[in-house]
Amino acid sequence: MTDTIKRIDIGCGDAAQPGHEPWDIKQGRRMECLEGIADGQLDCIRASHVLEHASHRDTLAVLREWARALRLGGELLVAVPDFDKVLAHYHNGGGHVTESFLMGGHVDADDRHGAIFNRQKLEALLGMASLEVVGTWDGADDCSAYPISLNLRARRVANVRLPVVPQGDVLCVMSMPRLAWSDNMQCVAHACFKLAMPMVRTTGVFWGQCLQRELDKVCAEGKFKYILTVDYDTVFEANDVLVLRHLLEEQQLDVLAPLQVARDRDHMLAMLDDGNGQPLREMEATALRQPWWPCLSAHFGCTLMRVETLAKLPRPLFVGKPAEDGGWGDGRVDDDIYFWSHARAHGLRCGITPLVRVGHLQVMCSWPDEQLQPRHQYVRDYNANGALPWNP
Repeated sequence: MTDTIKRIDIGCGDAAQPGHEPWDIKQGRRMECLEGIADGQLDCIRASHVLEHASHRDTLAVLREWARALRLGGELLVAVPDFDKVLAHYHNGGGHVTESFLMGGHVDADDRHGAIFNRQKLEALLGMASLEVVGTWDGADDCSAYPISLNLRARRVANVRLPVVPQGDVLCVMSMPRLAWSDNMQCVAHACFKLAMPMVRTTGVFWGQCLQRELDKVCAEGKFKYILTVDYDTVFEANDVLVLRHLLEEQQLDVLAPLQVARDRDHMLAMLDDGNGQPLREMEATALRQPWWPCLSAHFGCTLMRVETLAKLPRPLFVGKPAEDGGWGDGRVDDDIYFWSHARAHGLRCGITPLVRVGHLQVMCSWPDEQLQPRHQYVRDYNANGALPWNP
């Protein structure tokens, strides 16, 4: 198989969907082994009512093989009979067709099923194969159009064979308060232990100054290739660091941040570049399939930086600037926002990736309503408007 092939249709016979190459047992091509396809070669795999033909003992191995062949952000369109829908179909008078849905048509030796699925089971298996479900898809002119079909759209979010971070490769740097979230420290401890990643912390009133002092030390010593800045209220996993590191190298970036939601606000902690150095106001759904986006600003919750280019960036790295009226309201430039514009102005390639999502710890107020159901409120909203009413 040549490297020019980017999309395959598994189990389609000779009738592949447009733009896909057929991949079927009738051609000697097995779904359990995508022979001739290199790691990360494919943009898309379509697999309509074929996964259930493998033994339930082999389902995870098959999905991991498919994930191996997909690039980071590559898409899997998988369709299987939904056991819950099949049961409903049977109880509604579906008759003998139910046997075919569950056990296969048995028109030949290959037309037999070895596994059953519902959405909960399939999503769990996809997750274990480094594939994240991002939605559903409409059936085409095959079994995916059956009313009992479960059609899930997933994308590869981690390298199935990512190497362990070499010791001395990444240093975790934290600017943190004197009292911190125990959940965050648990994440840091787990990631540092699993990745053999050392960590240093700095504490002080002016976080930007503290963080720059530590970054300057690392750049001057030259012992590490990357710096991972971690905020004291971020929740992340060791695998997130691996994906960031892989993408930083693969895409030749200098600074890469994950997706993170703002605290006390319902929006992303990022400003994307529209391609002309201006904030992106609207985004196409297909953008979520890209491995990274250029950004004007992001957060330092779990951000990876290349030491070599960071060392060449003129100092200072973090500067707070008031608004034109001299105040610190709208129009000000915070320390972190300054860093991103400063880095971009000096040629650093800065991005944010939808392949890594990290959590943001925050305090919430939860109130009972008159139905004794919980209603949640941001602390910022409570301070501004008081408690939520008893009767919403």
